[in-house]
Amino acid sequence: RYLGGSLESFGSVNAADSLAAIKYVVYDQKRMSPDRLIEVLDHNFVGYEKEHRLLLDAPKYGNDDAYADRVMVELHDFICHTIRDQRDRTHLDWYLNVLINNKQNTILGRWVGATADGRKAGDAMANGNTPPGGNDKKGVTALINSLVKPSHPIHAGAVQNMRFGREFFTEDRDKFEALLETYFKKGGPQAMITVINKGDLEKALVEPEKYQEMFVRIGGFSARYIDLPRDVQLEILSRHTY
Repeated sequence: RYLGGSLESFGSVNAADSLAAIKYVVYDQKRMSPDRLIEVLDHNFVGYEKEHRLLLDAPKYGNDDAYADRVMVELHDFICHTIRDQRDRTHLDWYLNVLINNKQNTILGRWVGATADGRKAGDAMANGNTPPGGNDKKGVTALINSLVKPSHPIHAGAVQNMRFGREFFTEDRDKFEALLETYFKKGGPQAMITVINKGDLEKALVEPEKYQEMFVRIGGFSARYIDLPRDVQLEILSRHTY
């Protein structure tokens, strides 16, 4: 009876963090001119270590930072509503944004130039609605507070990757369950959870034959870690372990 479709978007978190960095560094603090920023990005930060650090230190989504999260919410709303409003042009009953990404955020990142959030040319983009690896620095509570801010009823699905160490999952099970309960009560959608220690991932890169049965969440699916392309493995490795 009803016919719909979806359009998958990639790199929205990097775009939001880049816009936040431009606003913060170039216009609010005036520590870099627009022309200088373009020059820095064109050279992939090589020889511009000071400018690179300024962009990396700018507010980032995933830390319950009102400055960065506000930009992410505004961009998210714009993307989702713009895609949704194409349903009349496409003669569909619904047409929605989807932010699942699977491993395409890494594969497509190979062709994306340097971005103003500090990401270098060719590096992986953020997966779905999750901060790029290492950008969430304020703990898991701050992470989930950021993840629930973008409106989730206005898209067709999003990935929220969370990786927990085995000790937290087993020895602090009450805290783990309370964390997830709070996440869903605050409006969080599906959670993509991997329970594995970062050290095991590092060892699997060196001795893959010993880790044949190690599975991880990629985006919207799970896969055997040792079978993934190297840059996809490194993107997963870069994610924060709580």
